[in-house]
Amino acid sequence: MIRVVLVEDHVLVRSGIRHLLEARGPVQVVGEAGSVAEALALLERVEADVAILDVSLPDGTGIDLCRALKERQPRLRLLALSMHEDLEYVKGFLQAGGQGYVSKAAVDHELLDAVLAVARGERYLNPSLAMRLAMEMVREEAKEAALSPREEEVLRLLAQGLSHKEVAERLAISEKTVATYRERGMEKLGLRTRSDLLRYAARRGWLKG
Repeated sequence: MIRVVLVEDHVLVRSGIRHLLEARGPVQVVGEAGSVAEALALLERVEADVAILDVSLPDGTGIDLCRALKERQPRLRLLALSMHEDLEYVKGFLQAGGQGYVSKAAVDHELLDAVLAVARGERYLNPSLAMRLAMEMVREEAKEAALSPREEEVLRLLAQGLSHKEVAERLAISEKTVATYRERGMEKLGLRTRSDLLRYAARRGWLKG
């Protein structure tokens, strides 16, 4: 029997999910929570195999909750159930340690499969989300391949928090040259702001050192 905790702020939605899972599969819902705080407190008291998290909660995000739970309970499998199909939400949840992401539009025919998959230690994405994510990764890899080694090096260092002056000193080039590499690299990657660069760097693993 797979023990599941539901984290969703709408009581009727939780009730529907509980009924669907327990009626169709080897699932027991062992607890419910309507907020980040309630979920953290609940999971200190009950043992669960899978936690299903809404991405939007009254006191925070499912992504933040996912990250916190992964630190506290590394073995807990985390599955997002959300109305948001924007790939930024999907990537954010997976990068925070989540194992799966299901759109609320696909609950009836995909949620149980997703729970069973993540409980087995597998990853699960809606087929449509998986295809979109794969296509975006291919596009990003193509863009990154267009970067020169020095453009990538400059962008990595800037994303890691170094100033133009510090990058120039480390690479033994002028600050003007740093700015040129930055502008060229950002243009090739289709990035406009520092926030864009940081999000891109996080996705590509550049911030790990």
